[in-house]
Amino acid sequence: MLQNFLKNLNLSVNETTRIDCPICFNKNTFSALNTGTEVIYNCFHADCNIKGKTRNELSKKLFAEIERQKEPEVFYVRNHWEQSLENKDYREYVKHYNLEDYYEIMRYDRHTHRAVFLIMKDNKVVDAVGRALYKKTKPKWYRYGSSGYPFVAGKGDTAIIVEDVVSALVLCQYCVGIALLGTNLLQTHVDVIKKYKKVGIALDKDASKKAVKLVDDLSLNLNAKFLLLEDDIKEMIDEDIKKLVDKVDKKAWGWMNDTY
Repeated sequence: MLQNFLKNLNLSVNETTRIDCPICFNKNTFSALNTGTEVIYNCFHADCNIKGKTRNELSKKLFAEIERQKEPEVFYVRNHWEQSLENKDYREYVKHYNLEDYYEIMRYDRHTHRAVFLIMKDNKVVDAVGRALYKKTKPKWYRYGSSGYPFVAGKGDTAIIVEDVVSALVLCQYCVGIALLGTNLLQTHVDVIKKYKKVGIALDKDASKKAVKLVDDLSLNLNAKFLLLEDDIKEMIDEDIKKLVDKVDKKAWGWMNDTY
């Protein structure tokens, strides 16, 4: 019965979902991830112990999709991206968030009037994301490539997951900042996040439900900690950022939630 249920979900390779549990029927407590060769599933309700994995049926179509997912994307830095601060709006944006130290991974897109942040993997540019400098421009954030790779900044064993690039850069002086740059948790995200010993989820206050879901989804692979923010990380002073990182680093590690 459960195998048929998982099969009928029709999850693509590296796709995850969060739905009502088919066993205990509790709302939005069942998570499933298709890795390609198998589906990993788990119910997070305290009274339900359903979890495990089931192998996918092998087929030429499945192998083709897995191989396609493995193919590296060739990403090119656009010629109209300028590495200068001549544009006033771009210059003021860099100054406002104290981004001068990240000049090497930033560009100005003169065609779309965006601040561009290069996404690196193994010291190579694999993607980029741009922030609109005009308030009325939609979307505010634009993904240039389709790598699915998160923006990662900083070094260490502790990582904090945030929504946007600037928040990740603010954090990177004290830990690793990881910006998902989207609403869905992809296998490419998980592959990066699971490398760290301690992980905190620090999304904006209005995205608390999303943060809790991320904690549940990541628990299939590691122990993640939920951090409820009262203030925007981008506007925090150094002392408060250190306190936030300490909440993830502290020895009293567990599933309790922290309000910052």
